[in-house]
Amino acid sequence: MPGIGKSGVAIRDLKKRYRVGIRLLDWSQGFGYRLFPGILEVARSGHDLDLVFEQPSGGDIAPIRIDEDWEGDGLLVYRYTAKEAKSWLKRGIKVVNLSAEQPANGPHFPRVTLDNEAAGVMAARHLMTLGLRRFAFWHDPHRRYSMERLDGYRRELKREGFETQVFEIPSSHYADHERAKRNEMLAWKLLAKLETPAGLFAKDDISAVCAMQALATLGLRCPEDVPLVGVADDAIYCHLTRPALSSVRFPGRSIGSQAMQLLISMMNGELVSDDTRIRIPPSQLAVRESSGLVELPDEVVTKAMRFIRATAQERGVSVDELCRAAGVSRELLRQRFQHTLGRTPKEEIDRQRAQVVCNFLRQTKWTIDRIAAHLGFGAADELCRFFKRTMEITPGEYRRSGGSTRSQ
Repeated sequence: MPGIGKSGVAIRDLKKRYRVGIRLLDWSQGFGYRLFPGILEVARSGHDLDLVFEQPSGGDIAPIRIDEDWEGDGLLVYRYTAKEAKSWLKRGIKVVNLSAEQPANGPHFPRVTLDNEAAGVMAARHLMTLGLRRFAFWHDPHRRYSMERLDGYRRELKREGFETQVFEIPSSHYADHERAKRNEMLAWKLLAKLETPAGLFAKDDISAVCAMQALATLGLRCPEDVPLVGVADDAIYCHLTRPALSSVRFPGRSIGSQAMQLLISMMNGELVSDDTRIRIPPSQLAVRESSGLVELPDEVVTKAMRFIRATAQERGVSVDELCRAAGVSRELLRQRFQHTLGRTPKEEIDRQRAQVVCNFLRQTKWTIDRIAAHLGFGAADELCRFFKRTMEITPGEYRRSGGSTRSQ
């Protein structure tokens, strides 16, 4: 019950009002804005918060600067310096880091980030559906997120018997004024060693754009020679390239929501370990032209693979139907698939169809019945039998695992 003041007016139970700052990096805002729906959803659900955002306004609004001298109660920041961290810690400001990166010699704060290893797994699974047998990764060895994405990518490829060629381009250690030129020169040198066709996974969308430019200079076609995938699904970088870039989507809303909840708990006095890290898995990979029509060494297999990909989202394909589409006999198709991919046409059909089912189980909350109907299975039990035979796990077990179990 509320108390009664001297004036006889009821006094409400008051919660402390917090001032919270949000700081992104200029190059992260193309995908970082996806954080705000999740942040606001939590902030406006019964909490008394003043939110401030370091955002240029062209001079119309007095600029807000979030640095070591900023005054407030809590911060959501995308990277910070050791000097800033010491200042915030000294003044009791609670901080949640939105990046995998931390200063080596400074205080650390709890983190809420993309699950970078899961992003690498997702990219590997997608590129493997193209029938490729060679794979590469554009890597900055000085960035934690790049190493994590490489770990997931390489591990998933190794499960299927594939090696990963790593191109180390230490962009973060180059001075600003020379970074673009040094990236370009090293990219030409390294990508010239790539034996095509090969799938290339870049550590982020900006690196993928650099890779696409280098490939064009070398006379290599994307995606016919080198299908390419980035990370973040940045609206600008992904859609202004030619071809448009396929990319693992940054789950901004979920990260923003989890980060805001964690920060509020910390401001309310909950003790949270500095090494706490909440990893949010990516929900999907946005497939565009950069990972489209790959040209494999065998034109018959290339034609057959394109037919499988075109139909797998809607229905199953029989081997006889695939033979007619490719224009060869059943035995010849089997021989060519075995030589090019190391598996039979039926195994490839099942593998790609199972991957489509996996995508629906990870990315939607649809029932098994609905997924079965959408993908042309006769009934839910037919889908379940197919999935168990192909994946050695039930659809329910796969969904509960978040798609982290071995697939394909």
